[in-house]
Amino acid sequence: MSCIVKLYQTIETLCAAHGITVTQLCRDCGVSRSSLTDLKMGRKQSLSAQTLSRIAGYFSVSVDSLLGVDTAGDTLGFDDFSYALFHETKELTPENKEKLLEMARFFRDQQAKGN
Repeated sequence: MSCIVKLYQTIETLCAAHGITVTQLCRDCGVSRSSLTDLKMGRKQSLSAQTLSRIAGYFSVSVDSLLGVDTAGDTLGFDDFSYALFHETKELTPENKEKLLEMARFFRDQQAKGN
């Protein structure tokens, strides 16, 4: 099975798990429905980085995960964490984003001190 077929199947599986259609995903993400139809039908062999990023962000997964890159045994990686954090914080006010950044720095400093 090609990577492209797997990619479309992964997107379909994520949609089903979230109780939405691929069409709804496209509407929500601002992604062209025809690009996913072309992918499914084999008329298209890839998606742009921007499209992959939008879809991955929508489901709070990394692009690697969306592409089926094997990360078995890995702990939560930077990409996974970044996507999850972005999804959870994208609507925060600038003030709250600054507070969150201060908290992250606090935890980093505490960890460096061994606490």
